[in-house]
Amino acid sequence: MLNELLIVERGARLAGIGMPERHPNVKDVGQMATLLVQLDEKGGVSSVRPVARDVKAWTLRDGQHNSFPFVKPDAPFWAVSKDEKVENNAIDGRSESSTRRSALLALAADAQFNAKELSGWPGTGLLNRLRERRRELASLDGTDAAVVPATIDRFLLACDSSRGGGPHSLLKATIENLLHGVRQSAQDDWLEICVAILLGKFDKKRNRWECGGALLFEATGAGASIAHPSIGERVSHALRAARSRSQATGDAGTCSLTGLKGVLLTGNFPQPNLPVLGQTYIFAKNADIKANDRYGRFSADAIAVGEDTAIRLDAALRGLTSKERHGVTWRAIPGEASNRKDLLLAFVDEAPDAAAAAALADDDDFAQEATRTPGEETSDSIAAFEKRTERLIEAVKAKVKEDFRQTPVHLLVLRKVDPANRKIVYARTANVAELYDAASGWVAGERNVPPWLSLLVARKGERVPTRMAPPHVAPLGVISFSKSLFQRGGTERQEVVGLPASEALGLFLEPAAHGSPGRRRVARVLRMVLGRRAAVVSGTAHALRRGAKFKRDFDRYEALRAVTVLGVLLHKLGRTKEEYMNDTAFKLGQLLAAADVVHTGYCADVRGGAVPPSLLGNQVFTMAQTAPTKALATLCRRWKPYDGWAKKAARERHRASRLAESGKRDEQQRGWDIRMALRHAREVRALADELGRSLPDCTVDDVFRAELLLGYIAGLPKPQKEEGPDNTRQED
Repeated sequence: MLNELLIVERGARLAGIGMPERHPNVKDVGQMATLLVQLDEKGGVSSVRPVARDVKAWTLRDGQHNSFPFVKPDAPFWAVSKDEKVENNAIDGRSESSTRRSALLALAADAQFNAKELSGWPGTGLLNRLRERRRELASLDGTDAAVVPATIDRFLLACDSSRGGGPHSLLKATIENLLHGVRQSAQDDWLEICVAILLGKFDKKRNRWECGGALLFEATGAGASIAHPSIGERVSHALRAARSRSQATGDAGTCSLTGLKGVLLTGNFPQPNLPVLGQTYIFAKNADIKANDRYGRFSADAIAVGEDTAIRLDAALRGLTSKERHGVTWRAIPGEASNRKDLLLAFVDEAPDAAAAAALADDDDFAQEATRTPGEETSDSIAAFEKRTERLIEAVKAKVKEDFRQTPVHLLVLRKVDPANRKIVYARTANVAELYDAASGWVAGERNVPPWLSLLVARKGERVPTRMAPPHVAPLGVISFSKSLFQRGGTERQEVVGLPASEALGLFLEPAAHGSPGRRRVARVLRMVLGRRAAVVSGTAHALRRGAKFKRDFDRYEALRAVTVLGVLLHKLGRTKEEYMNDTAFKLGQLLAAADVVHTGYCADVRGGAVPPSLLGNQVFTMAQTAPTKALATLCRRWKPYDGWAKKAARERHRASRLAESGKRDEQQRGWDIRMALRHAREVRALADELGRSLPDCTVDDVFRAELLLGYIAGLPKPQKEEGPDNTRQED
């Protein structure tokens, strides 16, 4: 991971991305309920208040130990039994706030301080370390960051039993002030922090109750808020200056990453708090791998890295993943495993504001698609994706005047391997030309589908379905797309392991020339898509001809997404729609679709609208995927009664017209089914004759099966005037 991060740091610096450097002992803190405890000059608690959720606090910490001013006690402050907690309404987040507040205050009358579980708090290790910190931060006295040494002084005074009340007196005063705030304020944040600290939460892994919140100590009247990021930066500078002054000879050496001599990192590596991944060591070993501790060396003892180098790597990660750069240089992407997310980093040298991440992934969740107004351009529109790519190129071109197409683009995917270990699972440096060409090819592939193909899709919250063409599937959206396996004829979905990000990015970026690894990758993905999605596509196509309602059985949106991905894969293999739509496999699919329509019309006329579970074309569709010539012969043998009916019905069109003009909905539908069947019957004859000549020479492979599937769901082009009752096409 370190080598890749070194390249990232150099690229981010060249791009001009802001990267504030800080000492490895200055850490971000996790999101949890936090109580600000203000200490007066005598070490007493002057006031307390909840810390707002949007405040991003910092703390001094040695690895996972000796955290300050952000302190998380080991146990809840009240000694309340497990049964009392479980039965108490205060801890039940589903109860009304007034009910929880009353239950909490009622419990306060008899609750005892948890002296046993908190007997070791705050620990001599933390107190001794704070005394060392105080000497290291002496340079902050009298500055705008004087709140930090003042807070350390007052905390040490409060915990000194010989000079003050001692640690337990400090916690009891905190409880008293906290309960006073709950009584005086109706705001829920007071209630939440009170429950978290006093009652705690149950840790299933450790099988015990733990403190569910944290304390943030601050000296009253000592200047700026201790939680402000600028104070953390001043502390970082002071620690680095103190480190330089007290540098020992043994700390100097050669950095194994840069080859430069200087002060080497000691202790733990920096641990930036990254989006998606949380607290992340930039170098860590998995304790479950026995070979890791063969030599008994961990953290900075395992590899010689310059302290300045480690600080720069940490700064690069934090700068690239800052909140304001979401969607520009980073975003969450789905992992191939269930309910896992990875972190994508994507940025362009010399163009920090070029939104490279937007060219690779977007929010393609159908829940968001469902809220889109028909015709409105959104993030999942193919046209919008194309425009984002064009804006990326324009941003780079404006920043890099000469030969901007060769500007490097850095791509990395980071993953949470275990609670303490993060890994870079994909790293590549492309250039702007490769990225643009890949995006242009992807858009062309998404449009490489039959132009008349669209389905009625039910949107969330809407009673009337909306007609939709095959939607945009982002390059990294293929990961979540690949995790669905459709079974039982396409009616049931099972989540399985999907494509890794390396495969998805390779599919997007690498050309598929004959004999190349890229072409073999496309072939692998095509086989996977057919294996996991063919059932929902063919099932949806069959249901359309049977007249199944849009709410039943098949996910039409997922069928359309499968069509999009098939179009992309065929385009990468050199099969454009102008070519494959005139070829044997696609036309065979159209023939089977037409046979279904004719069978439906026959049932509408002869059987009063009673349609069998499987129509004529669908009955031989599976056979057509492996033995198309045999499938065509079987279809022809069964065709005679339907052909005879079509000829007779064509001479008696008045019956279909009478049904279509009926005032009853089911009779109208039968009339339109007959009309459509007659049109398809006319076109079937010429299509079958053409296939009879071409099928013996065709090669049956995955490309053939994909084109057959597209032909089957697309069917024959629909005349614009062929509409049924309420202006709804009868195929749908």
